[in-house]
Amino acid sequence: MILKISQIINGSEVAFDYVEETMDSFDLPEGIVIKGRAYEEDGHYVVEGSYRTVLKLECVRCLAEITPIIQGEFSGRFLNPKDYAKFIDSLKPEEEFGELHFEEAVANEINISELVREYVILDLSEYESCLPECKDASEVEKYSKEDIDPRWQQLLEIKI
Repeated sequence: MILKISQIINGSEVAFDYVEETMDSFDLPEGIVIKGRAYEEDGHYVVEGSYRTVLKLECVRCLAEITPIIQGEFSGRFLNPKDYAKFIDSLKPEEEFGELHFEEAVANEINISELVREYVILDLSEYESCLPECKDASEVEKYSKEDIDPRWQQLLEIKI
């Protein structure tokens, strides 16, 4: 969903509640439910809300299909392109963004779906796996011995 800054100027608040059917690099069998609001505050634009989705992934151990529920809250602070350029120019080269980090509302638009996508990526486990454990652990057991993995055996024969 693209939100135009002109919709939230002069103290108005925009509420949104929608289902995003597709999202780059994710398999979303049920889509992603996004709810929230956008408003203007102290010269910048705030977008905040929550999301909930089911992702179709593979377990990193047994490669079985898993469907974890991913949900959380998101927020972002945006500046129009002119103010964002001033903000960036005001920073010294070695200075960090500080407490308030702003994003640019490119072409005076805020892409809520892209903001939520970033939060979903951050909320994913680094190694998604079956919970509490894999049903078929034969592949896991096959390569969990203390011996050298036979797939890597030839590397030991390389002479430097």
